[in-house]
Amino acid sequence: MRDPDQAPRQEIHLPLHGPVPPRPVPARHGVSNLGLALIAVLIAVAAVLTWSPIQRPAAEQAVLSFLEDVHAGDVDAALERIADAPAGPFLTPEALNADWEIVEVAQVGYEHGEDGTGTARVYAEIRAGDDTRLAHRYEVVFESGEPRITDRLTGGQSYSGGIVEVNDVLGPAQEVYLLPGVYHFYGSTQPAIDMNMPSMLVLGDRFVELGGEHATGRPVAPRPELTAESEAAFTEALHEYLDACAVTREHCSFGHVPSEHPFVEADPSEPWRIIEYPKVMLEGWLLAGGLRLRTVEPGVVEFDAVPEDSGGDAEPVALTCPLWAENLILAVDWETGDFAIEQEIVGSNTCHWLTG
Repeated sequence: MRDPDQAPRQEIHLPLHGPVPPRPVPARHGVSNLGLALIAVLIAVAAVLTWSPIQRPAAEQAVLSFLEDVHAGDVDAALERIADAPAGPFLTPEALNADWEIVEVAQVGYEHGEDGTGTARVYAEIRAGDDTRLAHRYEVVFESGEPRITDRLTGGQSYSGGIVEVNDVLGPAQEVYLLPGVYHFYGSTQPAIDMNMPSMLVLGDRFVELGGEHATGRPVAPRPELTAESEAAFTEALHEYLDACAVTREHCSFGHVPSEHPFVEADPSEPWRIIEYPKVMLEGWLLAGGLRLRTVEPGVVEFDAVPEDSGGDAEPVALTCPLWAENLILAVDWETGDFAIEQEIVGSNTCHWLTG
């Protein structure tokens, strides 16, 4: 029997009629059904991005792995990452120089094609040991889910003729395909001309001279100079060419009087006289295998002339014409080392600055 003086711990009230109410469900402190649904969606999207061939990390990784393969000297692995990779004598480990490092690789763009393919653009930057930097944007496409770099390697014909030495490898100057890195170039094995080809940092289709700041789309032009042994042979070839022109005046850098000039040649069969030969220098390399000449100081050529309206009875006077080397090239036989002077654009030039 309960003590009446003791209050009950809990009062219970029951209705007179009807079922007993259910026990209250305690409140849960967790994620709502909507939140769980959103998390599930995010997980699904993340899974798609992880396995999609057009995800950003895949393109970046393709370029990064390509550069790492090249730096490590694994040419075969590097070429496998390139779509339609070319072949060439300089695509070998022996032609590589590891004096450079990767600075940055990052995807900077992406386009989704109408055919369902994706193309990513990846920025890459490398730095040579002397702190010269070079950047390039690679294009990466996906073939059967695998990323492939579509930029063909830097290639084409160099400025040198015959044989070119790239680092420690000799090969034809017409087949210069290069992987990224530092390259030291040497001209033809002929000792007649010192090509003075500067060392360069290469990435993609860009070149920059070591220590330089301005990149170009092809190897930096050499600075050709005649060696001491070849100076005499070059001078002899130039003088022989000009002496022959003084006689024939056909397909030469001089030899014709302007049609509007009041004087004409006194005797067209007489040779012109070279008073002073021009002083010239080598200016630059031609893809045809010759070196352009540039006048440092013009020479002088002289011939006898009479007034056009004299009927041939006047006493001849001597007229002089400047002798230039422009439009002349030094052709080199890369097998024998022999020199020859030729016109770059064949034709006979007119003497416009006649004095006398």
